[in-house]
Amino acid sequence: MEPHVIEHYQDAAKVHALCRKKAVEMIQPGIKLVDIAETIESLTQKHGCGIAFPLNLSLNDIAAHYTPSAGDEQVVEEGDVLKVDIGVHKEGYIIDAAITLDFARTTETKNLVTATQAALEAGFSKVREGVEVRELGAAIADTLQSFGVDPVENLSGHGLEQYVAHCAPTIPNVDSGETDTLEGGFAYAMEPFGSIHGNGRIVDAGHVEIFEVVETPGMVRNPHARKILEFCTENYDSLPFAERWLVRDMEMSDFSRKIGLRELVKYGALEAHPVLREKKGAIVAQFETTMLINKGKVLRLV
Repeated sequence: MEPHVIEHYQDAAKVHALCRKKAVEMIQPGIKLVDIAETIESLTQKHGCGIAFPLNLSLNDIAAHYTPSAGDEQVVEEGDVLKVDIGVHKEGYIIDAAITLDFARTTETKNLVTATQAALEAGFSKVREGVEVRELGAAIADTLQSFGVDPVENLSGHGLEQYVAHCAPTIPNVDSGETDTLEGGFAYAMEPFGSIHGNGRIVDAGHVEIFEVVETPGMVRNPHARKILEFCTENYDSLPFAERWLVRDMEMSDFSRKIGLRELVKYGALEAHPVLREKKGAIVAQFETTMLINKGKVLRLV
């Protein structure tokens, strides 16, 4: 890995640390999710980095991919467990890391948060060049289960490439039997999810606020769809974006925007990233780190 690439990762990691610190300071019961998102995303850009993906603010049984809409009135409440997943990039080199904030503070939720954080450390302790991903998953699952917490088996960590937030290999949260290995010269995100009162699996919640340009089709007939595609291709560097960003930055009616997005998903030009949730009544925690493997050494960035 070239020295300038490592430097970009380290620069992004410094800004990510500022964003995490701000999140911990500002997030309290009563604050709107949309205010959190806009503050953290603005802070990322203020310090000279890009937003690798919309801020994910996933409450309780929501495990991932919840980012608030433009008019979202939802607030953090006493009793909530909130996952804060932040993506920062410098020249496309991405730091993807998450923390969980516990506003319930019950014996169960404290144990859940402790277990999930311990699972991340257990998984990281196994990281080395050439390790099979199943070994990492086994360490994560064993640690969670030792606390009486279920691993969320169909969520996983992943590789990171320049301007690509998710790529091979998958880093499972259980012993999946997968024999893919971690290779030198690459970045990886490891992210255990622990669950209580659930099934240990997530499903598509049917709600989408995050999209990503994946292909430029030859012909998109709808003019609103073409306008959105041109704007997103130019402004988001092929990285995921939030619909609320379009509300803020594009002059377009709500109806036209919705129709345009629907058409682009239908044509395959956009990939929709739906909200992912556990069983109703479950509580999910998440911790995540980004690391580099280079010349036989492991560099943990966050």
